Amino acid sequence: MTRSNSPSVTLDTHFHLDLCQDPAATVRQIDAARVYTIAVTNTPAVFPATVRLVRDSKYVRAAVGLHPELAVERGSELRLFRRYLSQTRYVGEVGLDYVTTVEGDRRAQRRVFENVIVECRAAGRKVVTIHSRRAAADVVDVVGVDFPGAWILHWFSGSQSVLSRAVRMGAFFSINSVMAESAHTAALVGAIPPERILIESDGPFINIDGRPATPMALSGVVRRLAEWWNVDVAEAQSRLKTNARQLLQ
Repeated sequence: MTRSNSPSVTLDTHFHLDLCQDPAATVRQIDAARVYTIAVTNTPAVFPATVRLVRDSKYVRAAVGLHPELAVERGSELRLFRRYLSQTRYVGEVGLDYVTTVEGDRRAQRRVFENVIVECRAAGRKVVTIHSRRAAADVVDVVGVDFPGAWILHWFSGSQSVLSRAVRMGAFFSINSVMAESAHTAALVGAIPPERILIESDGPFINIDGRPATPMALSGVVRRLAEWWNVDVAEAQSRLKTNARQLLQ
């Protein structure tokens, strides 16, 4: 549970619950700490088990996803994505990852992501957390204008020009503990309206003090945002709570 003298966290927008060492125990800890958490999945096949894990949780919600790095291997699971999309408001992790230079793989990623966005547009009111490593411009192009839901650029590392376009199109941006130590992120945060910033753990892929990050260990991100915004921690907490409410509306 978050200590009373530490910044409280109200929403972790990107957490890989199913990849934790003990997912069931982690759900209990999240509920005890009262941190609303979006539990992303990397393939639709994992979604039903994640739903079962969180079915009694007040604070954790399962998202259906198809990670871009699995688009070639698991592209056939788009049919499962369509089946499960009606069972949740939350989508992720989805997107594009251009670490690969194989154009055939990039085309497969774009085909999957384009299908995901088409389905989300048709469904409406989805909250989508999006991976965009080295592919931010194409991600923004695929999402397009007037997206009928909320979309979050997770761990954004693109250019200022793409960031500005995404802001104009209504994107949110989620900041994690690794990003909080980056000068590049500091420059990006300066260009993002404060009302568009959220936070994420991206655990267990990120470590904090030698341990896998969890939704209960994000106070450092709140403190760093307070520094960048030149406000006190309480004001940063208040802004993030308001942003979370806006996202979910």
